[in-house]
Amino acid sequence: MRIIQTLIFLTILAIFSVLVFGQKMSADEILAKHLDSIGTKDKRDAIKNQIVVSNVQVAVKGTTANIAGNGVMASAGKKNLWGINLSSNDYPQERFGFNGKEARIAYSKPGVRSTIGGFIYTNPELLKGGLLGGTLFSSWALLGSDPKQFKLSYDGTKKIDGKEAYALGFTPRGGSDLSITMYFDKENFRHLRTEYSRIIAARQGATVDSSAGQSPDRYRLTENFSDFQTVNGITIPSTYQISYSYSGSSSLTAANAAYREIEWKFKVTNFSVNQDIDDNSFEIQVK
Repeated sequence: MRIIQTLIFLTILAIFSVLVFGQKMSADEILAKHLDSIGTKDKRDAIKNQIVVSNVQVAVKGTTANIAGNGVMASAGKKNLWGINLSSNDYPQERFGFNGKEARIAYSKPGVRSTIGGFIYTNPELLKGGLLGGTLFSSWALLGSDPKQFKLSYDGTKKIDGKEAYALGFTPRGGSDLSITMYFDKENFRHLRTEYSRIIAARQGATVDSSAGQSPDRYRLTENFSDFQTVNGITIPSTYQISYSYSGSSSLTAANAAYREIEWKFKVTNFSVNQDIDDNSFEIQVK
């Protein structure tokens, strides 16, 4: 009889442990812990603007070019700015951002946007919604935590660079053509990655044979954040990487075949907060 009672007790204990300790976290709980991983609420509320200075390395798959440069990323409230200068005549610069009213993406060289610039131009919510750049910006989408501006869904877990991470689906207000998933370290809730993807169905050709040769256009952009450091009470990644790729049979894909896969790597050299930033700094000239 005692053995049976012991077995019943152990069974109840096991069920209780699963319910209490195995219960998945809600998206809101993960969000709250993520915000605390950036800094205390007082520290976060005290941040009016952020300026990030970095070294930049750009790699284009299929080439041996080593494109180096430097970048400045600034933000104030919901406004943000990217300014990148590169050591390449074919790819000399990037200028894009959100001035509080509209997203602007300048040409990387006269009359031509880069492939990644074109992707951002097509998907301005990356800037307007404060997605691109994550916690490196005061405009980071999750900092406002206004439930009217986005919707989060719990999408399970996944290993990111060997770390267990919570996956949250992100849908901005008004929707998006992109599928967006964010990943947060299960141990400390830091933002490790955001994945953006879009698939455009294959276009119908003029003939049956030409239609058979068409394939969907697949766009993918991944942001990775690592090597976290705390400055002025705010924890940010000191290494930031953007990987962009697309494939398909459209004329755009064929015309830019050399730029189907691009990787940017930013190494933060300076991070400062609450500096004097002229509001006109966020007005980007497109031409």
